Amino acid sequence: MSGFKLVVISVVTILICLLAARGETSSQAGVAVSGSIVDESAGVIPGATVNLLGQNSATRSTTSKADGAFGFEGVAPGTYVLRAEIAGFETYQTTIVVGQEPVARLKITLRVRALETDVTVEADEPADAFSTSASNGATLRMDDDFRRALPIVANDFLGVVGNFFYPAAQGSQGNSVIVDGVEGDQIEVPSAAIGTVRLNRNPYSALYQHPGQARVEVSTKRGRRSRYDGAFEMSDRNSLFAARNAFATSTEDLNRRLLQPTFGGPLPGKKSSFYFTAQRFVHDESAVVNAETPTGTVVANVPTSHDHNSVFARIQAWPDALNTMTGTYGFSGHDYSNRDAGGFNLAERGVAAGRQKHTLTLSHRLLRASNWQNDFLFGFLDQEDHAGSAATAPAIDVNDAFSSGPSPSFTRANRRSFNLENTARYLGRAGHSLSFGGRLRTDHVDAFDASNFAGTYEFADLQAFAGRTPLFFRVNRGDPNAAFSVSAANGYVQDEIRVKSQLTLTFGLRYDWQSTTSDRNNFAPRFAFAFAPENHKKTIVRGGAGIFYDDLTRSAIEKSLLLDGAHLREIVISDPSFPNPFSSGADVSRLPSTVRVAPGIRSPYLSEASLGVERELDQRNRLTAEYSWFRGTHLFRSRNINAPLPGTDLRPDPGFLNINQIESSAFLHSQALTISWRGRSGRFFQPYAQYVFSETTNNMSGTFSVPANNYDLRAETGPADDDARHRFNMIGVVALPRGFQTGLVLSVSSGLPYDITTGFDDNNDTVANDRPPGITRNTGRGTGTAQLDVRISKSFAVVRVQDGGQAQRRDTFDLIVDVFNAMNRTNFKAIVGDMSSPFFGRANVAAPARTVQFSARYTLRR
Repeated sequence: MSGFKLVVISVVTILICLLAARGETSSQAGVAVSGSIVDESAGVIPGATVNLLGQNSATRSTTSKADGAFGFEGVAPGTYVLRAEIAGFETYQTTIVVGQEPVARLKITLRVRALETDVTVEADEPADAFSTSASNGATLRMDDDFRRALPIVANDFLGVVGNFFYPAAQGSQGNSVIVDGVEGDQIEVPSAAIGTVRLNRNPYSALYQHPGQARVEVSTKRGRRSRYDGAFEMSDRNSLFAARNAFATSTEDLNRRLLQPTFGGPLPGKKSSFYFTAQRFVHDESAVVNAETPTGTVVANVPTSHDHNSVFARIQAWPDALNTMTGTYGFSGHDYSNRDAGGFNLAERGVAAGRQKHTLTLSHRLLRASNWQNDFLFGFLDQEDHAGSAATAPAIDVNDAFSSGPSPSFTRANRRSFNLENTARYLGRAGHSLSFGGRLRTDHVDAFDASNFAGTYEFADLQAFAGRTPLFFRVNRGDPNAAFSVSAANGYVQDEIRVKSQLTLTFGLRYDWQSTTSDRNNFAPRFAFAFAPENHKKTIVRGGAGIFYDDLTRSAIEKSLLLDGAHLREIVISDPSFPNPFSSGADVSRLPSTVRVAPGIRSPYLSEASLGVERELDQRNRLTAEYSWFRGTHLFRSRNINAPLPGTDLRPDPGFLNINQIESSAFLHSQALTISWRGRSGRFFQPYAQYVFSETTNNMSGTFSVPANNYDLRAETGPADDDARHRFNMIGVVALPRGFQTGLVLSVSSGLPYDITTGFDDNNDTVANDRPPGITRNTGRGTGTAQLDVRISKSFAVVRVQDGGQAQRRDTFDLIVDVFNAMNRTNFKAIVGDMSSPFFGRANVAAPARTVQFSARYTLRR
């Protein structure tokens, strides 16, 4: 451990202990909890019974006065359940947190019993948002109503939210997606089950492994205890109103359908509820092949399909006011046909693939004593993946021109994961809010990879293909089965301290451990602050710093176990004969190539620091400007440690051809200026907008990417693959008269870099990624992208007549029209940097052109 990290960890630990001790020895007088009770017409309700329940103190009761007011004096710090009830009205219940500061006056609205509803209170969103752990002006927060107003495709919700991630903050496995407390990399639940979504909340929290700028937290819906809610949604998108893709000769076939029923409500006894939703999603479309073959240009629409079925069920019980128990089950099944076809891949390269995933979670929340909260979570996952089939003939790849023959892919995998997590929160004296806990996760993987058992010919260019002179022939042989287990554990402690009404400090410390590495000093200190220089708190200065450790990916472990020279042996033949590679002469090498994890590999970590100013423009609008600095250390990359020594054809280990070693020797430097606007413009427009000006430099393109020169890595330093200097994203909802509503998603980005290569293997390391002299990695720069998606919806109230002839509007019927890529702009996906390719300097794949989708949704309440 470096001296700097040791000093930081020691200082943070000492401060936590001293401040916690100060909190325990300080005395705190109780504060007042007061408010008023009114009905839906704002009329006061006298005579209502109000109870304040804390586990370590007796239940206190009072009655609202003639003006509806009530109050409790001398309430000690802690977490309480407040309940208000009176005959003829629904019982109101909520959880309140009492600290050393006066509690804001409560306004409780009781509804008549015929219009029963539930009140949902989120414990992590206090009324006083002057905190380092609550949402702030830079936080993207979407509730169900806001999300449903946006033009988001059911299966691409993460794609829209992902526009707001900061790429440099991502881990080796991508963004962190947390659904109901369980971390993963995808949102697999049906879209109707998504309740609240938050991005970049509490970015320096010690409770999470990854930074907030690359973490999204999703809370699913629950059934209500007082009424039944249901909905049925269907949508259809076809080629009738679709525009033609920029590289297609005709409009592609398109048939996209979605069916989604939802139902939830109370179970007998009204101390528990259920929620159920299912989704059937069928996506039949065409992939556009745009390739160059010896017979000329090939442009074709290849039919593909993707079926996605998913189910989500939730049961939640409240045995008493202090306990909440929840169980969820989820299923997600994907089936693909002709996957991977399109671009350079001709139609025959399409494969059948699928994935089935089952998830189960059990959780328990306990309010223990008047100032303790404990959350326990158990999660189980069972996932099966398969792709491709056994190839009967070699595949042919002409670099960045065309790929033909059967796909070499043939994989299967089964993964089972168990997750245990417990977090305790303690609201102490003197403004302390202490959280501590830990997590244990185990993954067992049974992998099968018989890819490329028939072999692949690789040609440098079309001229070499016409001359029947391949660069290489690669083929795998051996046992394609491997099984392994990975365990990970972490522990964390964090203290959020309200030093005074205008200053909050948070100190945290986290430790991460993974069984597949020998790195054991992964202590990650975290710090954050929020300071308001003025009493009205319209201006808040926020900042923080922290270290975030990452894990070795399962794919790296799997590949190193399979391609170890014992299970699988990859044979690479240079300058083989064609079409029989094993009839070549002296240049044929039967030496195996392997993949290894470097001995003593380190856990990579990201250091981050930021400083920002948040300004309340008015009661509804907040503007935030923030500068962030990132530095990645010991990042994963691959390097061929057995490449021919410079100036010779001699390899260090004569028993192998290539030894691609996964090592922690890469770095990342990034800085960004982010300006965010969240609020409401006038009475009609509710936006969240973000502009990012950034620069990111690194010296690798992924865990398995090898450098052009394995003995001189200086030329690998350059712009990161996702280094878009300017990015602007906005989502918003416009409320229009007569029940009309418009939602929009706008994403604009400057161009991404691309690597320029010769397309040949001049250094004989069997990889055709050499660059021209003097050219470093990612010196090319592509064109920018812009896409606007628009939703127009009309809501109709369905009037039902109750007993006695009284009409009530309880159900709604919505008609929706979505226009994706409304401007029909051509957005190129990637620029070809291979100088030997006929596509050099231009793209051969574009994002979808404009499409139109029609939807209908019926929502009922009983």
